[in-house]
Amino acid sequence: MVRHMRTVCPPPKGCRLNVRRVKAAEMEGSAGTCAKDGRTFTICIRFESTEEETQETLVHEWAHMMAWRPYHPLCGDHGPDWGVWYSVAYRAFHGLT
Repeated sequence: MVRHMRTVCPPPKGCRLNVRRVKAAEMEGSAGTCAKDGRTFTICIRFESTEEETQETLVHEWAHMMAWRPYHPLCGDHGPDWGVWYSVAYRAFHGLT
């Protein structure tokens, strides 16, 4: 899934991306997270998720990564910018162009 997303919706230029599966106890009730440290993004997805939940969470967190902008720290949240990137990532993942 990650390899496919890297191909159809590449991460921002110059950024590194790590995707990890994490046990539910470490996720504090969340299905996934996206964190940034410098130019490195880390997407964590709950290990116990089904394949469908993993796909949905990956696309959701991928949109957070794509929406992040240094001049607007909140745009990676669930605002309009995130919504546009979610649409782009969803359509790319599912081959809807």
